[in-house]
Amino acid sequence: MPPNETAPARVSGTGKSADDRVRVRVEQDQQIVTIESPRGISEVILQRLDDHWPAHVIIRLQLRGLEELTIEGGGLVVKGVVSETGATPRLRQWIPPDESVVLTANDPLWLDLKGPPVGLVPPIPGFEWVLPWGFQRANPERIRVAFVDFFR
Repeated sequence: MPPNETAPARVSGTGKSADDRVRVRVEQDQQIVTIESPRGISEVILQRLDDHWPAHVIIRLQLRGLEELTIEGGGLVVKGVVSETGATPRLRQWIPPDESVVLTANDPLWLDLKGPPVGLVPPIPGFEWVLPWGFQRANPERIRVAFVDFFR
């Protein structure tokens, strides 16, 4: 592909509320999905546009806090909350219905959640994670990302 051309997006997203905004940008081999929700409580449906999910889907959720996060698709569900924000958020995540079974970094549904992306101008509050490989392996056509901002 010539250097001035942009690769097509292989993921699309639709917000539940009319004021939700979902943008997909392609950067090298990454599909970067940015979600903005002025209300701070909503859900977004991500859809793969090819037969399989791209290897690197980064999701950026522009919220100040994360009281609740649910990601589901293909019969898989993972939930999480952030109890402390900053460069390294304190995340607790589990597979419902048992909150006592906490996921670890080796789990296929582990959300490698990070605080606001560094180096963005202007800086934005939020959270970022790579779509867990368990979802990529299950390969659902759609993935639902539901969230509640603690500060809504």
